[in-house]
Amino acid sequence: AQAVCGAVRPPPPASVPARPHAEPPGPTTRMGDRGADAQAATDPSLAQRIVDEESCTDVEKGMKTPEADVGGGDAKDTPIKTGTNRLGEAAAAKPPLKEALLSVGWTFPSDHAVSQGQPDYLDGSCLIYAEERLLDVVDFRGAHSAAVGCHGQKASSASYEWSAGRGKAAGVLHSGDVMSADGGTHVIRVRLADLPASATDCFFAISAYNCRNLSLFRSLNVRLLDADRPTRPLATLRGSDVPARSGAVVVCSLNRRLNTWGVRSITRTCEATVRDYSPVEAAIRPVQESHVRWRRRGPLVLLATLAQLGRATPSERAPGCDDEDRKDLVVLLLKLPTILFQEIVRFI
Repeated sequence: AQAVCGAVRPPPPASVPARPHAEPPGPTTRMGDRGADAQAATDPSLAQRIVDEESCTDVEKGMKTPEADVGGGDAKDTPIKTGTNRLGEAAAAKPPLKEALLSVGWTFPSDHAVSQGQPDYLDGSCLIYAEERLLDVVDFRGAHSAAVGCHGQKASSASYEWSAGRGKAAGVLHSGDVMSADGGTHVIRVRLADLPASATDCFFAISAYNCRNLSLFRSLNVRLLDADRPTRPLATLRGSDVPARSGAVVVCSLNRRLNTWGVRSITRTCEATVRDYSPVEAAIRPVQESHVRWRRRGPLVLLATLAQLGRATPSERAPGCDDEDRKDLVVLLLKLPTILFQEIVRFI
């Protein structure tokens, strides 16, 4: 299959010159365009990787394999099955997600193809969180924590207590601007094993750089892919899914629960660009509130679970204890039927 894929690999798309480095930051130039430093922080080959995998899929769909008829008749063509194990049976359990790829493709707005000599851009971004704390942001500039110039002019509230890194070894890597004559592509790769133990969520957002209106972009196509099984997107967003005149959308997220990563669809709109991520952070904040709530109610839920299993019993109330009322309330809560306990704890 690799030989077939290599034989049909399409040539790279014709590139559009990057925004001039000499121009000052403004509505038609990329802020933080760093020339050679930007190239070191990103990897355009990620976009070609998506093209190669799609080409492989197209070839495999067209391949047939002969299979002898049991009754001795003529051989017949049967499409190759995918997603099966060595015994030809469907896999019983879905393999864990190890590496994710966000693919963003678009065609320039028809009336905004060129603005003051510069094409418009669609930006894909990844925001890495440890509960409600933003650790790092990765966009066309690479990881902000490792990008030259990003520390002096921070576009987000990221703490940089962890860095996504630079170059091909980065835990979260952006392809940078990969442009064609009438549009462009972004790809963001996330290696989940390289994220810190404290990381709980990776949010993916798209935004319009100049026109600030995603609905103007034609052929908008956003897909979150499992790098090991790219034929079935984990999440998608089309132009028709975007509300009119939205400048940015938080598309989806990868979230870790019990050391297993899953996908959550979000589709929250806001007015933001990569110049300022505060509106994106505000759109994400209600989603991350669940971590704050768990810190408030988690100990009580765990205590109730232990009590139900007979592994915890209420202690005798000490006379004159300052928190007698609170202890009595906890004991009463633990004695309630489970459904009532759950409803009350929701308000904590």
